[in-house]
Amino acid sequence: MPRRRPRSLAVRAALAVVLLGCALAVPSGAEAKSAAGNPAPVTVPALRNWQGGSGTWELTRATRIVLARGGGEALRPTAALLADELADQEGIRPAVVDGRPRAHDIVLGLGAAAGVPESRASEGYALDVGGELRITARERQGVLYGTRTLLQALRTAPVPRTVARGTATDWPTQSSRGQMLDVGRKYFPVAYLKQQIRQTAWYKLNTFHLHLSDWNGYRIESASHPEIVAAQHYTRRELTDLEEYAARYGVTIVPEIDLPGHAVSIGDARPDLAFTCEPMSRPANSWEGSERGHWTLDYTKPETRAFAKELIAEVAQTFPRSPYVHIGTDELPQTTAQDACPELVAYQKAKGYPHPGDVLVEFIDELDAAVRSHGKTTQIWQWWDFGQETSIDPDKRIVVNEWLSGPEDRAAEGYQVVGSQDGPLYVSPGFGAKPGSYGFFDVRTTYRDYPFTAAPGIQGYRVSRWSDRTQTFAVGWVDHFARRPLAVVADRTWATPAGSDVRPFLDRYDQVGDATPVRDPDPADLESQIGANPGMLPGAGFSATATSEETAGEPGGAARAVDNDPYTHWHSAYDATLPQQLAVDLGSKRRIAGLRYMPRQDGGVNGMVKEYEVLVSDAAAGDEAGEGWRRVARGAFPADRTEFIVPFPTTDARRVALRVLSEHGGKGTYASVAELDVVRGR
Repeated sequence: MPRRRPRSLAVRAALAVVLLGCALAVPSGAEAKSAAGNPAPVTVPALRNWQGGSGTWELTRATRIVLARGGGEALRPTAALLADELADQEGIRPAVVDGRPRAHDIVLGLGAAAGVPESRASEGYALDVGGELRITARERQGVLYGTRTLLQALRTAPVPRTVARGTATDWPTQSSRGQMLDVGRKYFPVAYLKQQIRQTAWYKLNTFHLHLSDWNGYRIESASHPEIVAAQHYTRRELTDLEEYAARYGVTIVPEIDLPGHAVSIGDARPDLAFTCEPMSRPANSWEGSERGHWTLDYTKPETRAFAKELIAEVAQTFPRSPYVHIGTDELPQTTAQDACPELVAYQKAKGYPHPGDVLVEFIDELDAAVRSHGKTTQIWQWWDFGQETSIDPDKRIVVNEWLSGPEDRAAEGYQVVGSQDGPLYVSPGFGAKPGSYGFFDVRTTYRDYPFTAAPGIQGYRVSRWSDRTQTFAVGWVDHFARRPLAVVADRTWATPAGSDVRPFLDRYDQVGDATPVRDPDPADLESQIGANPGMLPGAGFSATATSEETAGEPGGAARAVDNDPYTHWHSAYDATLPQQLAVDLGSKRRIAGLRYMPRQDGGVNGMVKEYEVLVSDAAAGDEAGEGWRRVARGAFPADRTEFIVPFPTTDARRVALRVLSEHGGKGTYASVAELDVVRGR
């Protein structure tokens, strides 16, 4: 799916430098609107409106989750979910009860949330933190989002198990917010899909688009056409269960089968349904898998259309809750190839169409009618009018996923549109995994500059996570490159305007952490690091020192390891030797429980840490006589660019250090670190 026409790397790199240098310190969300009193809780996305009070509400062993009169039964599943999450995160499982609230209780209720616009009433909520903590919303979804705020506020509070008193009204700017994951090219385990549902909900995102088929795999169990199903696939029971699981978290799954292109594996199993003409079967381009043949199903054949409708029926039945079925329809060979395909041209002329591209539009509309016959709405990718002429357009009841440009122009044509623009909103680490490479989501520029336009017809925005060329890569590696992009889209589609520097946001992102921390992860295991962030300390007041730093050959000062910019790094002096040590002064003695190391993210390997020790000290920076370093962890990182959390027994300390004993680079004498963060102790 990603466009294979990357921009000039030199131009993009130069633009990134200019834009980063021009970063504006514009406050966002609650930061802009918090008045006197308690500051707003640290959350992702930021709260839209906050009025701080004084003092705190406390979660105690006596706390209950009280269902307010009138909405109790509807909210009981949400209350039970919250009780489970509080037990996991805070070690306290409140009872779920009906009745009158008392001090320290959590109250969930359905009703008018004053201050929330009517157009956003389905997801907006009001939070009132006093002697009790009360979440009120018009609908269950809003209450669920209020509980996400509660969980994040508890995790990021300066004092454990407290929430600052005050009131908030909160709602999103965009209606549809989420991610697309390409499970067609690369199979992802169901456990990972569930973790991503939790993570999606954690950020108050509401859409999980699953790209379930591509050139190398049709990943859905099919009773009618078992011959096309890949060895690694999802059973109907797994997918139906997944949809039920998503519903608990307020997440809508959008299932996609990509037709009639990207169909190599289907055509291999059913060559009778595929084009035989070379231009449509084996496009002369760089699309992964297109050189194998059978790229395009022959959509002029009645048999192919009947086949597609049978697949649509199965998908609709497998995902009964979803209001959508996505039928793909992107990246078909364009006009030159179409004109050179005899069977396509013959069909075009027989139907009296002026252009061969009209046949694709006819196919789209026929499948759209099939989708609507199952009570669902069709989604497609933008493609039918790119690089090809048509005299007709698809039915305007179809939702268009716009990826070659922003969604504004398509919405102006009268379509409902979801924006997922190639470049600013694409995560394709198989193409490029560093700034300036194709398919790399640069959080600095997207967070600050992408408009995320709100306008009639624009439903919202998604991160598109493409799996091209990642079939053999670890899930943890692929996941790493999407973590911050997902949070960026969450924050920007909720309330934060354009123009903000990403660094304060990334500090907030670090504090909020992941939806479900992994207990006692193995630092050398990529998979165990998925969802492993239980919340970092805020970086305000941090300072860094190192046993050496390179400032002549490159800007490798120690301060770059604590600047909340993943794309800068500390590098030891070129003429120094190992071991080298990078130390972070926290500004005061803090309770800590781990360290997170991010390797350099520019594609280089020099200094990538292999063997290490983690040290802590009660002394401030510069107090060499009183340093008193003590070791709390030791191990070895794999040769990988993903970040790793090293847990250690909770302790109080003023300074934390990573002592680099060996590196993965060829020199054997360097050390480098992009970011060094500290896990908050509980």
